[in-house]
Amino acid sequence: MTGTREDLKRYWVLAREHEAAGNLHAAKAAYEAIVDIDAGHPIAWVRLSEFARQEGRYRSSHACALQAAAAAKANQRSKSLPYVIQQLLGFDERDAIRTLIEGADWSSPQALEQSAVLSQGLWLADHYDSALRLIDYASTQVPPNHLLAYSRGNVLRYLGRMREATDEFERCLSMSPHYAYAHWSLAYHAPSDRPGERIVRIRQAQDALPDDTLDQVYLGYALFKESDDIGDVDQAWAALQLAARAMRRRLDYDPAQEQRGLSALLQATSSVVASRSGTHSGQTPLFIVGMPRSGTTVLDRILGNHSAVASAGELNDFSRALSWEADHFYDVPPSERSTHAAKTVDFSSVGARYLQRTLGRYMGKTHLIDKNPANIFNAGFIAKALPQARIICLLRNPMDTCFSNLKELFSANAFGYSYDLEELADHYLRFRRLVKHWQEMLPGRFHVVEYEALVANPLQTSKEVMQFCGLPFEPGCIDIVSNAAPVSTASSSQVRRPINEHSVGAWQKYAQQLRPLQSKIDAALPAMR
Repeated sequence: MTGTREDLKRYWVLAREHEAAGNLHAAKAAYEAIVDIDAGHPIAWVRLSEFARQEGRYRSSHACALQAAAAAKANQRSKSLPYVIQQLLGFDERDAIRTLIEGADWSSPQALEQSAVLSQGLWLADHYDSALRLIDYASTQVPPNHLLAYSRGNVLRYLGRMREATDEFERCLSMSPHYAYAHWSLAYHAPSDRPGERIVRIRQAQDALPDDTLDQVYLGYALFKESDDIGDVDQAWAALQLAARAMRRRLDYDPAQEQRGLSALLQATSSVVASRSGTHSGQTPLFIVGMPRSGTTVLDRILGNHSAVASAGELNDFSRALSWEADHFYDVPPSERSTHAAKTVDFSSVGARYLQRTLGRYMGKTHLIDKNPANIFNAGFIAKALPQARIICLLRNPMDTCFSNLKELFSANAFGYSYDLEELADHYLRFRRLVKHWQEMLPGRFHVVEYEALVANPLQTSKEVMQFCGLPFEPGCIDIVSNAAPVSTASSSQVRRPINEHSVGAWQKYAQQLRPLQSKIDAALPAMR
């Protein structure tokens, strides 16, 4: 189709009007007309990608997202970059994000205006050095900016430059005293030099900001952590409960749907045939799975020290490979529909796609850690797709696990079960049922590690894990402080310290408040062992 600039404007107005009216079919047609006239229109491609996602067409949505990236890169349309990056993140296209942002003209006014957001895109895609370069360059071109300081603090934290990260979060707050995200990040990053001193300014920020906002949620979690650090259990619990309830109201989490999805998954994998042979060109994936905050990062740091092992952090590549083969958006925990779509795919193609997506991360090593805890739901499909893969599941004391989830404010609306005691208990019991299922279905492929054993005797436990993975034992691996690789998980600050047992039994300080959770788990768990 050919058209003029006026035609483009007319179709753009039509597309926005149709979207506002809820007429998505007409809006889609208008966006298609735009890219027919101008294939270099990134936002139109983003919207078409989103429409395809809503229709459940994974491949089409992915293709449109890549078209959006190509258009933004070719036309140097910096204003569109945040929207394109957000779409690419949904497909775990981390290298495409880096290429797009590094190829932009950082000196352009639009890029500088959005430098904090662009740097965030880089560190969300695990490109920390690039993010730091962009932040440091932008900081020489624009006035002091609390958002740039906050982004820089996060990058430094992930890179293990702990004191510098603390200073950067403080600098952010000196420019914007009520910036909730900085209060929260600082609280969970490092204890105050003078315990309790941050509480006053957190309360000042709470008083200054509107009620019932996401800012208040972040400030509530910050207040919990600072109060917990000084042992004020009553104040800490009150802050946590208020913030958790507020967060739960914001989430579209359906525990009944999760239960139906799990039932479908158990049925679909009731006779998993876990092949032990196959051609894999020297690539051996090691999947570390479990509940969040159960010690998966500690084990990742140990295995990541091994001379034959590279660590890729938390990837979504397996779910993305499965989504491609099913041409359906498959996410974990899977819905009934997703499970039905997944169980009919060609799993050899899923495995080949996963290996292709992760090949560049091996860096000359033979084994690669994929430490996405949510892959616990994919274990049966992983066994079918990747006969050489090994799956290591962390189990931690039930109450420590649940409390650690409860006190964590997860990003991107993830883990919706973690904000309500009853829903948290139910999810944990579903998780344990799934672990038992994989132990029965995947002998020799699925290895359980108890967190308490790992921190009490890391040498022996890591030796057993390495043997399971087919690796020679390297005792020096337990020195996780020597592992300088970036960490972007919720435990990014804690794992910079030596292995310790400090968090074992941490829930007991709140035993009275957690009694309903404990009662429900204690009543049901014995039957699952």
